[in-house]
This record gives sequence, structure tokens and C-alpha cells, in this order.
Amino acid sequence: MELKRFGLGIRFDLMSDAVDDTSARYMLEEVFSVLTVSELKGLSVYGGISNADKAAGQNIYTVVIMGGSLKEMRKIYEKLDNDAGINMYLASTLPYIENNRLADMEGLLYFGEVKADGTMKNGDHDMYSLSVPKRHGKKRPVGRGIKILLAPDSFKGTISSKDAIKRITMAARRNFPGVKVVNVPIADGGEGTVEAFVTAASGVYRICDASDPLGRRIKAAYGVIYGKTAVIETAQASGLTRINKDELDIMSASSLGTGELIRRALDEGVAEVIVGLGGSATNDGGMGCAIALGVKFYDENGNELSGCGENLIKIKKIDTELLHPRLKNVKLSAFCDVSNPLTGENGATRVYAPQKGASAEQISELERGMENYRSVLKETFGVDANHVNGSGAAGGLGAMLNIILGAELKSGIDALLDAVRFETLLKGVSLVITGEGRLDAQTARYGKAVAGVMKRCRKRNIPVAILAGCMGEGAEEIYSLGNAGVMTLVNSPMTAEQAQADYIRLFDDAADRMFRFIRMGRDVEKLGAPKAPRH
Repeated sequence: MELKRFGLGIRFDLMSDAVDDTSARYMLEEVFSVLTVSELKGLSVYGGISNADKAAGQNIYTVVIMGGSLKEMRKIYEKLDNDAGINMYLASTLPYIENNRLADMEGLLYFGEVKADGTMKNGDHDMYSLSVPKRHGKKRPVGRGIKILLAPDSFKGTISSKDAIKRITMAARRNFPGVKVVNVPIADGGEGTVEAFVTAASGVYRICDASDPLGRRIKAAYGVIYGKTAVIETAQASGLTRINKDELDIMSASSLGTGELIRRALDEGVAEVIVGLGGSATNDGGMGCAIALGVKFYDENGNELSGCGENLIKIKKIDTELLHPRLKNVKLSAFCDVSNPLTGENGATRVYAPQKGASAEQISELERGMENYRSVLKETFGVDANHVNGSGAAGGLGAMLNIILGAELKSGIDALLDAVRFETLLKGVSLVITGEGRLDAQTARYGKAVAGVMKRCRKRNIPVAILAGCMGEGAEEIYSLGNAGVMTLVNSPMTAEQAQADYIRLFDDAADRMFRFIRMGRDVEKLGAPKAPRH
């Protein structure tokens, strides 16, 4: 690819196993549904899957527009970025204008230079017989002026929140071509939490060195949204995904890496830190995290302890004199979707330690350690950890964050919606679409993601469409939370195994059916009562 002064790259997530002429043509049609000859005349167009993406196993189709001035490229950028359909197909958060990202992008087809009649000349490929339109039709597209917000939870074991949003957008685009989309991926505090926040709030990532659960140095990421709020997930540095199954060592595993990420964010100068509690490989009561932030733990002989599960039983004193100074001026909160206490039958150790490789003997030893830790916390800070909902989250990290550092423990969905300023995102929205794998009585009663979204929408009288894998007993209780309708994925008799194996087709079909009904309702309202036939 011949690099010119400025280049614009648009990376599309094909969401399929292989690219063919049909999908490639569709990506180019998307670009040309927004741009015309007046913007592209004299510019060069490339497209395809780059060699680097092929090597990485990524099915990303990249369209490159090259050769205009910075002013011309910015105009094209703004038109693409403001289009709902284009923006939601993007694999990257935004298009980009910089040649250093394009310099090594080999393997793309050269379609040629755009001429005044919209055709391409001197290219190496016929661009699937497409041409750039001179102008777009004046007819007002269906959906133009309509703004919808997409906030589905993940459909556990099948599709992530972010992928669900992309697929819902495709269905919206088919039925309401001019619709504007706002996306709010939902996360529960575990893996994917940082990505959800950064995507919803157009934030940025920070990469830094940290310790994994076994103390090895790794690269880990956290997010910064609105320039002042850091979002950290325990799964990034202290997660089960960081170690192999044969490496599980619940007695030695430490949450130190999570504390190092918090410390780095504090040093950066953020005003707020949000910690997602989920997916950890640790059961150290948050000792490691606390140590990274300046807390000292001592045994009965005054020896300083390292942060790990086997040292919980040895704690006799907790010293916060050297606590990171910025914690006094920073708002600290943590969120999770569990309410487990620190100890007991429903506590951190007995419920979650078996999932982290703990034997029966280790569980017994860790539980005695947690009881000792709970006792020292109560003696030092005057708070019984078992009276704090969520104190058992992430191997007891919830207790440490709340009692030692003063963090507020919130339900996952409320913390996320507050952090991304959900009420602000709702301005001008006509419809909100959410969903989850199973809709039943627990959805409304226990404040799951769908219920949290509906409560916010009710304040503005915004209707909510819900996509659900299936509906269980008591699902109708969700209607008490606002104006809502439900569309299920299962469309014929089938087993759970069959549904899971065919979830992509079922999801796409349900999303399309939902929008067809929404459009039909719009048409019915527009037509009003039918006129009497003429005789």
C-alpha cells in the first residue's frame, strides 16, 4: 500500500469465521452509504483483511481511504463517526487518521482512485462492481431522528454483552436504517468489566506492570473514563485466567497485583477509583492488595506478613499509618453481584475456594484464618465484616476495601450505570433494549442488570424491549418495573443443549423479530384507525 500524506482506517468486525465477496462488498456499501463522490474524489481506496490480522487470527475487514488533506480526512472521519450503523460495526472504538498505524498494513486490495463519475481507476480489483454515489436519495430513511440505547447483559456461556450489542445493532439497521445507537455494555465485576466501562464511556486504557496471583510480573490494564475515573477489575491481575489449572495454589495466591493497579491509578491523579470484584484466583482477604497500598500486617512476634491465604491465621495487628496519601481524597467504590459475608457457610472460603483449587483441608485452614482476620478487623476498625454485604467477594477483597480503605460496596449494575452517567446517555432516547440469558422472578427481585436498567428508564418513561434466552417462573414480575416487552430466543421446542449450540442464529432471529414488531407498532400508530372502504 502506497502511503500518502494522510490516511483514514476503518476496521470492521465481520463477526463470522471467514470473509467472502459478499461480506466484503457489504462493508464497502456501509462506507458508501455515508460518503459520496464529493468527499472521495481523487482519493485512493483499499480494503481487505491485513496480513497482520490474518496472522493474529482476527477476522477484521479494514477499509483505508488515502491521499486527502487533513481537513478532508477530518470531514470524512466525522461523517463516519456520526453514523450509527458504521460506528457499531467498528472493531476499534473509532476510525483513525494516522499513517503510522497504516505503514505495516499489508495484504489489502487496491481498488483505485475515485473519479468524478464515482468509478475507480487503476486499481488491482474491481471493488465488487461498486461505485461511489454522487449523492444520496432525499427520501427520509426509516429511523432517522430515532435514538435507541442498547444495554444487554451477557448471555452466559454464549454471547458477551459487547457482541450482543453488535448483533442487535445489525437488526436495528435492517429495520430502521437511519437509527442512532448508544451502546452500554454490561459487566458484573469480573473479566470484561474494564472493556465494558471504556466502551460505554469512550474511555482509554492504561497498561502497566503488575503481579499475577503467584507473584510473576505481567502486563495488566485498567481503564480511565471521563478523564478522572479509573476502572479496575480484579480479574486483570489477580484473576483465575492468569494462571493454569495445574498452577492453582490457593494458599499462596495474592491480590497484590490488584493493589498495584490501584496504586498506579492513584499516582496518575484520578479523582475516583472503581474496582470490579469477580473472577479472582485469591482467598487472601485482600491482604496483598492492601500491602500494595501501604497497609502493614504483623504476627504476634511483630514480624511483617506477606499477603496470602496461609498468613490470614497469623495476623495479630493491622497498621495503616503508611497508607497511600491520595486515598484520603479519592472516592473509592467496588461492585459485585454477590452478597456473601466474609466467613461461614456462605462465606468467601466455603463457597468460592473450591472453584480456585482448594482441598477440603485447605478450606478448613483458610476458614480459620478468615475468622481470625475478621476478629482483628473488628478489633481494629470496629466493624464486623459479616455484617457487610459483599465482604466475601473476590476472596475477601470486598471486606478489605470496605473496612480498611472505606470503599462503598455497590451492586454491579448500579455502579456501572452511575459510572457511565446512564441518565445523561438516556437524553433523547426513544427506546432502550436490554436482555439476559434467563428472565425469571429473580431478575426483578434481586436487582439484576435488566431490572437496574428498567428502573432508570421508568424515571423518564422510556419503554424497554427485553431479549431473553428464555422466560422462567415469575418472569412477568419485570413488568412492574416499567413499560416493557419481552422477546425470547427460543422459537420452537428444543433442549437447552440444542439452544446453546445454535445460539447465534437464535439470537439474530429474535433481534430481527423484535424490531419487526417495533416497526409494525410504529406503522400502526402512524396509520391510525382504518378508513371505511368506498362502495
